[in-house]
Amino acid sequence: MDNTTQPQSITIADLDVVKKIIELAAARGAFRAEEMTDVGAMYDKLSVFLQAVIEQAQAQQTASSTDAPAPADQSQGE
Repeated sequence: MDNTTQPQSITIADLDVVKKIIELAAARGAFRAEEMTDVGAMYDKLSVFLQAVIEQAQAQQTASSTDAPAPADQSQGE
């Protein structure tokens, strides 16, 4: 491996994939009973974080759409 390569960033989409991997692994019984507490706690933290990011993005989108100037009335005078 080349030591000069830059580390890759992790995106929100990547974290969503990790959440889905945890769901799939749990459904398939990949975790031992004594591991479930830690896995569940991490899953819960990830779920809360992702939900907060989604809500923040939606709020920003709403704010930016309400900040945009209204289109000029292009109707013809009567």
